[in-house]
Amino acid sequence: MLDPETARVVEAMSQRLDLVTAATRLLLDNATFSEAQTLRRCARLLASELAAWVIVDVERRQRLRRQVVIGPGDRESAGLARRVSAVQPRRASLPRQVHQSGIAVHIPAATDLTVLGTSKDGVPLLWMLEATSVVCVPLSDGERNYGVLTLVRKAGEQPFEVADLGLIEELGQQLGLAIRVDRMFRRRSEIADSLQASLLPAELPELPGVELAAAYLAATDEDGIEVGGDFYDVYRSPEGWGIAIGDVCGKGEEAAAVTAAARHAIRVLAHWNPDPADVLSRANEVLQSEQPEARFITACAGYLQWGGDRLRVRVASAGHPGQLILRADGQVQALHGGGMALGLFPDAQMSSEEIELGAGDALYMFTDGVTEARSPEMAYFEEKLTAALGEQAGRSAAEIVAAMQSKVLEFSQNELRDDVTMLVLRVGGAAATTAAAGLERAGWPARRPRPGRPGRRTGGLGGSAARRSGRPWRR
Repeated sequence: MLDPETARVVEAMSQRLDLVTAATRLLLDNATFSEAQTLRRCARLLASELAAWVIVDVERRQRLRRQVVIGPGDRESAGLARRVSAVQPRRASLPRQVHQSGIAVHIPAATDLTVLGTSKDGVPLLWMLEATSVVCVPLSDGERNYGVLTLVRKAGEQPFEVADLGLIEELGQQLGLAIRVDRMFRRRSEIADSLQASLLPAELPELPGVELAAAYLAATDEDGIEVGGDFYDVYRSPEGWGIAIGDVCGKGEEAAAVTAAARHAIRVLAHWNPDPADVLSRANEVLQSEQPEARFITACAGYLQWGGDRLRVRVASAGHPGQLILRADGQVQALHGGGMALGLFPDAQMSSEEIELGAGDALYMFTDGVTEARSPEMAYFEEKLTAALGEQAGRSAAEIVAAMQSKVLEFSQNELRDDVTMLVLRVGGAAATTAAAGLERAGWPARRPRPGRPGRRTGGLGGSAARRSGRPWRR
């Protein structure tokens, strides 16, 4: 049987081990990667398990700032915590010294009550907390100090021991690593968001007689910080407007760079050339010259032109799935799609066709993230796509996008294997007649566009193969 002192030591060691385990589990469960939330949860755990006041100071803009103050949990703790939080660590205070030196400090019984600083009224913090025992350790990942973790105990309670110092140092290192991971994740997430935003227009333009709406959903089976490769765009073209949508093979910064190159090449080329097939062919030449080993890109581009009260759309495809037409009466027609993907072959041929849209008709453009969305039973949304779109007849472009987005998420139970992008163009009712009557004022063409280079508007091998198989070009 153990003597009382040995039993106390063993029990204390067991409690410290349990605390380290609990803290580690808390940090591992930090799915949100929230620095503030992690620090507050850890401080609350330490205050409860060690019966101590916990103060966390973090460096912000090269200054040590008070971040968290949590007491043992009695009623007076909340008000006192607010008073302590208002006191920032000054240059001569112990937290500032530990942060600058990176060396932990253990004071079993403090004789200098101003060691943690004083309030604006000159009241020492240790006196406010009725404490004398102090442990102050750096929040470090081994390479950089992010702040300081300070624990204090009231006079009359068991002072901190050397073993407590070792425990709190270990917890300070774990918190330092957690801060590093959070900031790295946040930084990468910000970069990914910025890159993704560069692939999409900030807002869609207003086209007379035409409704436009779009949506982008990032894949949910990634870590949340990879940039997707989908894009869409609406831009001016000679005497009219052009539209485009596309998808690059892969994810990440390299894929985003290729996608951005393709999107801007299409936009610039279409500024002088109304033929979407020719635009895609020339964009392919640009990608071939700039990125000879780049990932391939599937894309669909269109040129819009009013003919009376009907909107004529010339559509070209570069290995992209066949887009869909939703008629006002609910019928759904599929375009051929096909053609050869951009970036693979120098003389890639594009598929091209012309359609007409009347009042209430809509062109539904999408990437393969829509067709390849899967249910828990591994069924493809492609099998439901036509019926789901047919149910949207009579709705506005924005309502169609919202409904189709909802159906994809419901079908996949919010687990998207690939990015989902959709762009809807819908011809208005009375607005179409008004727009057609004022073509020149609205900047729309009143005649057919000039033809592009001969021999470019062909079905291509990719178009016929994709049509026969009933499946789009797969990456």
